[in-house]
Amino acid sequence: MNPAVVPDLLSDAAARFPERTAVLIAGQAPVSYRDLAARVEGFASRLWARGVRPGDRIAVRASNSLVYFDAFLSAARLGAAAVPVGIGLSAAEVGYVLRDARPALGFADEEGAGALAAGGLEVLVSGSPEYSDALAAEPAPLPDPAPEGIALIIYTSGTTGRPKGVCLSHRAIIRNAASAARSQEFAARETYLTSTPLYHASAGLRVFTMLRGAHTHVVLPGFTPAAWLKAVEEYRVTSTIAVPTQISRILDDPGYRPERLASMRLLLYGAAPSTRRQLLRMRDELSCGLYHGYGLTEACTVVTALTASDHRGLTGPDDQRIGSVGRPIPGVEAVVRRPDGTRTGPGEVGEITVRSSKVMSGYWEDPAATEAAFLDGWLLTGDLAAVDEDGYVTIAGRSREVIISGGVNVYPAQVERVIAAHPRVAEAAVFGVADEQWGETPAAAVRLHPGPPLDAEDIRTLVAEQMDRRARPGRVVFMEDFPRTPTGKIRKHELVPLID
Repeated sequence: MNPAVVPDLLSDAAARFPERTAVLIAGQAPVSYRDLAARVEGFASRLWARGVRPGDRIAVRASNSLVYFDAFLSAARLGAAAVPVGIGLSAAEVGYVLRDARPALGFADEEGAGALAAGGLEVLVSGSPEYSDALAAEPAPLPDPAPEGIALIIYTSGTTGRPKGVCLSHRAIIRNAASAARSQEFAARETYLTSTPLYHASAGLRVFTMLRGAHTHVVLPGFTPAAWLKAVEEYRVTSTIAVPTQISRILDDPGYRPERLASMRLLLYGAAPSTRRQLLRMRDELSCGLYHGYGLTEACTVVTALTASDHRGLTGPDDQRIGSVGRPIPGVEAVVRRPDGTRTGPGEVGEITVRSSKVMSGYWEDPAATEAAFLDGWLLTGDLAAVDEDGYVTIAGRSREVIISGGVNVYPAQVERVIAAHPRVAEAAVFGVADEQWGETPAAAVRLHPGPPLDAEDIRTLVAEQMDRRARPGRVVFMEDFPRTPTGKIRKHELVPLID
């Protein structure tokens, strides 16, 4: 089979393995591939009857559930694009995404529906009679989507703090599935566990990747070590992804025993920095293969990987590959360049640039940002790294200053705007600091106007009221002024030592 669009993957899986379990939400009845294909046809037909057409957008806001599979795959079936909207976003952040993407309709659970409806969107709410009616809709003749058509738009941000919609085509998503299959050495029967939010790229793209080879996709509504261990043991999970803080919590859990993970073939970890100590602990205490990926939404996530064979080949705690993010995966070219565009030498830091058929088509309705993101067909990641003589890449920093806390991206400019909006704040600088549990956490340096004082808790509360809880600065320092460049820019790296 040579699939051209996402529906080809689903129809092939349903034809070859109709009775195989496709989706299993922990605690609910399993959904077979035959049933999943029928659900998708029903929803796509109902969307078509409501006037949704190729090129339209469908918003999705829910906790981990079947809603994502229904929305992602039915939108792709008729050539529309799904737009996941994070359940942890504030009403203002949801409003921005809705105004920018202008979706024709929304899918949600009860928790996620309110913010979509408040934005003026008609919403199909799971469990409602209307949702059930859509499931039972008679299949209608539908157009075939185009390979270059956009199937998924995931909103992310750079240091400007203005969210941008990353447009991922059918072609890019299918190419990503093929690259993952080779790099992660998919088995004939895979049971994959998702315990991180499906509105994130790393988890959400698995909704499509699972179709290649007709995997069984087990989904936890929320992560706890006990629930994760139970799911792995009960459903005989063969592969999964987790952030380092989750893995540490699993290994520390009183219920953890190595034999409970006997079915595991591969544990993918990433999405946040991991320490040398964490890697060695995983290698020593886990019997399954390990896979450490580096990627970004604009490249359908994984670009380079320290593969299972790489992990098996580590010679000891002083092996230089520990701490690296491996080498480019199949189907991806990754080159580290100097500012003048030439390749760096071994050990020299430069910017990672990527070329692949699985990179984004561009940013949604933002041609200027799209043009700035590419140079001669290469995606400019904004991430800094060095490459050794054997091609292993080690991340040196993030030029876009994104803070990754527990696998969630926190964008300093957004947090700075919230803090600076307080009438007592003259200026704020937000940056990441190392954290043993979360990988990184936000910290804030604040300069106040003269007048009554604020304390650190005032700043934390201000952010917590308007943004995802992981954006809340764990540590706050007040300053009379900031270290600056000759042009007046704050030298954030000089602030880090000031945080106790």
